[in-house]
Amino acid sequence: MRRLPLFPLPQTVVFPGLLIPLYIFEERYKQMVRHLLAQGEERRFVITLATAAGIREVGGYVELLAASENPDGTFNILCRGGERCRVEGVGVLEPHLYHTTLDIPFPLERAPRSEEIVAAWDALETFRSYMAGLADPKALEAALANLPDDPLYQATFLCANLRVSPLDKQALLEAPSLLARLELAQTLMRQGPFPNHPAEA
Repeated sequence: MRRLPLFPLPQTVVFPGLLIPLYIFEERYKQMVRHLLAQGEERRFVITLATAAGIREVGGYVELLAASENPDGTFNILCRGGERCRVEGVGVLEPHLYHTTLDIPFPLERAPRSEEIVAAWDALETFRSYMAGLADPKALEAALANLPDDPLYQATFLCANLRVSPLDKQALLEAPSLLARLELAQTLMRQGPFPNHPAEA
């Protein structure tokens, strides 16, 4: 089974279609970027949430879209999130300095499209109330009007914009199905922005 580079991050949870700008300064991850750039068209790695208790066992595939090397050898990169995956068999394989993980897809369960459309519509309506007073109404409506038709990417928009802890976003990632993800998003929104959260475990 092939392996992919692994990039644990303390505040980042990956969802499909999410654009992720990153500043790369650690030597092992600078090496990772150089190796990805040398691979040609397929520049895929995995991001998973890092907490005080360690890394989570569910992460997301990430595609490296662009990389700019700075004069000091650091990089600014832009990535796009893909489907989620398992994070297993983590280790460092020489001559690499960075960790790798086994390439194990973990597809999200999908329901009939009609059910997902209704669930996404309900969640977006709740999002309008959730963001009241927190965002410019015209900008919010413009953003909602330009969302893709696929409920999967509408859910990504919600997950990316909820003002919740990284552990809550990880729970959204780990939800067994898209319907469950949308339901959990509604539950979190009904708690209001910035609810009290327990310390990361």
